[in-house]
Amino acid sequence: MDEQQVGGAGGHPGEHEEAWTSFLVRLGDRLAGMGEGEVLVLAHPAALEAARAVHDADPDGPVGAAPYVQVLALDEGVLRLEAVGDAYLDDHLVLTAEQEDLLLGLDWDEPTDDDLNFHGFAAVDEADRAAALLVATMREVWGVPHPAFLEARGLDDDLETDDADEADEVDDDADHAHELVAVVPRTHRHLQQLVDEAMGEDFPDLEHDGDGDIPVRSGASVVFVKVLPDRPAVEVFAELVIDPVDDERLGEELEILNRTRSLWTFWRRDQVVVASHELLAVPFSGTQLRLLVKRLVDEVDVLAGDLVARVGGRRFLDPVPDDAVHETADEGDDGDDGLDATGALALVGLLELCHLGRPREATVAGLFDHDRVALVRQIVRVRTGRADLDGHHVDDVLGALRRGLRWIADGSGRTRSVPPRPRSVQPSLLSDDDAGEETLDLGWPA
Repeated sequence: MDEQQVGGAGGHPGEHEEAWTSFLVRLGDRLAGMGEGEVLVLAHPAALEAARAVHDADPDGPVGAAPYVQVLALDEGVLRLEAVGDAYLDDHLVLTAEQEDLLLGLDWDEPTDDDLNFHGFAAVDEADRAAALLVATMREVWGVPHPAFLEARGLDDDLETDDADEADEVDDDADHAHELVAVVPRTHRHLQQLVDEAMGEDFPDLEHDGDGDIPVRSGASVVFVKVLPDRPAVEVFAELVIDPVDDERLGEELEILNRTRSLWTFWRRDQVVVASHELLAVPFSGTQLRLLVKRLVDEVDVLAGDLVARVGGRRFLDPVPDDAVHETADEGDDGDDGLDATGALALVGLLELCHLGRPREATVAGLFDHDRVALVRQIVRVRTGRADLDGHHVDDVLGALRRGLRWIADGSGRTRSVPPRPRSVQPSLLSDDDAGEETLDLGWPA
């Protein structure tokens, strides 16, 4: 879509079509009832604001017209129809060749020296056809996604209904329309206010953390909503895995995730695996943001758990081990690599089982007392060549260890009690009522 064609209202496509159908009926009724000299204008001001914001237009410079169509009722039941041309459009909204072709394809007459807009005529008894032309122009040429984006002047004049129930339905639609209206933010602070209001619709108790982000908890994971400081955009992201262990496997997993889940970008930042999506906010739609956040909240904890099972590490709110995994991996071969006698015996037992065939996941987990940290340490030792594998191939032993780790991470086995984790650098969203969890000071309320 051309950058001039601003959309992104969010909501279900079927609901949008119903709204357009209802709007088309109202518009046709209004055109049929217009008297001589009356004027009706449908404009799309959000497109003008967005285009000037994208091009960083001089706020003190000349400003042309936003996209519009208009109708003038002449005498003898004739309607003059116009669609704005380049002569009146703002310089940042000049028509592309594709848009001009669309206008001509809709049977508009080209501008002339006397008629600077695209134009045409219709009889009052052709009001439905004229209404369809106006709506098609705003939707197909200017990409208006929903009638709520339109600024209408003269549409509701003398428009009455004798059906009280129908009037109530129109009022209900108007009350709901504010959720679909997109707004072009003026400043970073204005965008933050819009984000706070939108998130407050679904999450009224949310607060900002120390970085100014809005955290939403999902199991042992947290989704963050961040207004970017250097451009009009909102980032929705989650730190899926902290301190992944299997670097080689992680590269493969990230490639698969980015290929199969196009909505999110998966990437590694130092010792953190991140899933993120950047939402352009010119214009900003609160409904679109809430749908995006809900999508990640619904998926993130399962994604994080599966990834931890395959590459090691921990989810955002999982307890931090006593000894950091990578510190253990960097200690060098000092004889026991930080393992106790139980861990050493567990590996011996695993190697003996491998002589008999492929050990079951539950058996491997039981050998290590269902301790994820102990399994991860063994994976590090095997990968770095510091464990005696008694003649077994390294891939066979790693495979058995990873299957046991996955079995524990999936919740199939009992978990070993661990000491409380240190306070996270990135605060999570917890309440005072969460038993056994640390209450966080997240700052001012949204």
